[in-house]
Amino acid sequence: MIRNKIQIKSDKIKEKIKNKRSELKSIKNYKKIYNLITKRFQIKLLCLLMAFILFLYVRYQQEFSKDYIAKLDIINIPSKLLIANNIQENITITVRGFRDSKHEYPMEFSTYIDLTNAELGSNMYRVNLSDDIDYKNLNIIMTPSRIPIVLDELVYKTVPIQAATIGTTSLGLDIEKITVNPSNAIISGPKNLISSINKINTAPLDLTDRYLDYATRLRLNLPKNIKSDISLVDVNVLFNKDTEKIEFNDIVININNLDSRLNVKLDSPLIVQKLVLEVNKNFVTNISESDLSLYLNLKNITNAGIYSNISVEVNIPTYAKLLNIEPSFFDIETESR
Repeated sequence: MIRNKIQIKSDKIKEKIKNKRSELKSIKNYKKIYNLITKRFQIKLLCLLMAFILFLYVRYQQEFSKDYIAKLDIINIPSKLLIANNIQENITITVRGFRDSKHEYPMEFSTYIDLTNAELGSNMYRVNLSDDIDYKNLNIIMTPSRIPIVLDELVYKTVPIQAATIGTTSLGLDIEKITVNPSNAIISGPKNLISSINKINTAPLDLTDRYLDYATRLRLNLPKNIKSDISLVDVNVLFNKDTEKIEFNDIVININNLDSRLNVKLDSPLIVQKLVLEVNKNFVTNISESDLSLYLNLKNITNAGIYSNISVEVNIPTYAKLLNIEPSFFDIETESR
C-alpha cells in the first residue's frame, strides 16, 4: 500500500514535469514565431502590401463592363387610352462581369413597359427585360429603370387646314388666295392636347421670289402624339391679277443655227413691228426691250432655196405673258456661200 502511494506521487511528479516541458516548448515555439514575424518586419510588411496591390490589379484587369442600347417597347396600352407625353425610345443597359465570361453575354437586349393595369393620369412604370434570355447570372444595370408615362383619353376632332408660308414674293407681289384641298382633317390624340388645337398647319410653303400661280403638295405639320386621317394636301397659290399691257415696236430679229455653208439673202433686217406683253403692274418698270430675244431658228434648213412661214421664236421674262406678235412668221431665201 505504501508502495502504491509512492508510485502515485511519482506519476504526478512526472506529469508535472511533462507539462512544464510542454509549456517551455510552447514558449520556445511562440518566440520562434514571434521572431519570424518581427524579424525584418518592414520588408515583410512591404511584400505583403505589394502582394495585395498585385491582387487588386489582376482582379481589376479581369473585370469587364459593356453598355448596350436597347429599344423600349410599350405593350398592352388600355383601350380608349393613349400616351400623352414624350417617352425616350432607348434604354441604356450596362452589363458587368469578368472578361473570361464575356462570350456568354447576349448580342443585344430588348426592353418593354407593360401597361396592362395602367390607369388614367401620370405614373412611374418599371422597365422590364424581355423574357427570352436568362439574366440570372448577369450583373445588369438599366438606365433609367423607371419611366414616367401620362395616359389620357383618346378623342377625335375636325379642324381646318391652313397653309403656312415663309419668304417674300418677288417685288412684294400680292397673293390673291391660297387654297388647300382637302380643307379639313380629322385629328385624334390625348384629350388635353386635342382641346387646345383649333387648326393644323401644312409644312412651310416657300414664297421666296415667286410671281406666278403654282400648285404643290405638302405634308401636314402634326404636333407630337397627334394623328390625322390624311397626311398630304394639295395647295394652290393664286397671285393678284392686277396687270398692264406693254407694247414694243420695230424689234430686230436674229438668225440662229444657220448652216455654215449657207447665207440668208436680205435686203434689210427682219423686223417685228409689234409685240404686246401682259405684265403685273409691279413689274412694268422692270421690263425693257433688252429683256426680249426674237429669232428665227434655221437648224432644219440644210440647202439653198426659198422657205416660207418660218415662225418667230420669242424669249421673254417668265413673269410676262405674250399676247400678240406682228408679224409672227417670215419668208426667207438662202444661198450657198
